[in-house]
Amino acid sequence: MTETATKMPLQEWANNHEPSENLIFKDGYWEQIRFVRDTIPYVLTKTYKKGRIIQENIRVISSHVSKSVELPVYQIRLNDGTSFTLRYNFHDWKVSVDSPTPVETDFMGLFNPDEQIGDVYCEGFPVETVFSSYNRNKNRFTVEIPDEYHLFTFFWIYADKILGNQNK
Repeated sequence: MTETATKMPLQEWANNHEPSENLIFKDGYWEQIRFVRDTIPYVLTKTYKKGRIIQENIRVISSHVSKSVELPVYQIRLNDGTSFTLRYNFHDWKVSVDSPTPVETDFMGLFNPDEQIGDVYCEGFPVETVFSSYNRNKNRFTVEIPDEYHLFTFFWIYADKILGNQNK
């Protein structure tokens, strides 16, 4: 990935890196872009205005390749200083959370809270954004989430239990 693409707005990055029509997984590229861009911001807040602000501030900080498709590594930042770094490789999501306060909640088995995810499995993540397990450090942790349904639920629990009144 070029330096000029670092911290590029998601839509700009997506338009500049559209996969070739002959790639089997080209549709999966747009599905994940739309999911992160159009769904996740509105899970994190209940108002259109706040969701739009989150949406407009999603950045692509790096990239990786899976199934011959260049894919983004996303970063979502919240007003409280929390940042989420995430990527999908058509198999699973990796998510790093960097929060100024401990993230104390029951994620209901969405991920293994004791699993240490090695940076080699966080394709495209800057090394400084890969953290230890959730149970080891509830301010800064990296988890593996199997699919978009579980990822949606992860963000929904975070918004409901951690953001609380900000989400209403």
